[in-house]
Amino acid sequence: MSDKKFKYKSAFDIIGPIMVGPSSSHTAGAVRIGNMARELYKHTPKKLIVTFYGSFAETYKGHGTAVAIVAGVLGFETHDERIPEAIKIAEKQGVFIEFLVSPKATEHANTVNLELIDEQEKLNLTAISIGGGSIQLTEINHHSTLLNQDQGNGLVFTTDQSNVAIPCVEDALESPAFVEVQQLNQETVFFVETLSDISQKLVAKIREIPGITAVLPTTG
Repeated sequence: MSDKKFKYKSAFDIIGPIMVGPSSSHTAGAVRIGNMARELYKHTPKKLIVTFYGSFAETYKGHGTAVAIVAGVLGFETHDERIPEAIKIAEKQGVFIEFLVSPKATEHANTVNLELIDEQEKLNLTAISIGGGSIQLTEINHHSTLLNQDQGNGLVFTTDQSNVAIPCVEDALESPAFVEVQQLNQETVFFVETLSDISQKLVAKIREIPGITAVLPTTG
């Protein structure tokens, strides 16, 4: 396993967030992975397929990972008291949910793949829980978010006005490298690696750029 890929930002990443337990890696991290998917997909899907790998595949029921993923997709935060009931809540909203396990070897033990599906759009997202509630997004629609800069920090953003948004994002970041992925919900998805520190202030600044419809760090 490459230490370079799985990035912690501070000691607080190890301690973990305020959360509904039992595990920061298996519960809080899973909620945040679901939150990532929700932010990119922007609405509740008609169908959610969740595939667990490694230790997630072995413990997803007992450690609450399954309900945590669903809670994140519904937009719940890590401390939301509704998390234990997330599957029932989603099903009442008409979401068909399927949980799968895979024996496939992955680079990190806590790996999960989410497919969010409705009549018009499909999002396939793979992410890992790297400990303390911190996560790393590794793929969107089978495109790797891990670019080649040795010391880069990663961002994913969506835009419906690429010609307006790209120059502004470039001005906000230090030495950005852009990779255009594809269309999602009639918007374009971009992966970015930059030497800039991905602070909440920077994310908020980029979110205010005209044409930006979503922005999130690939690690956080």
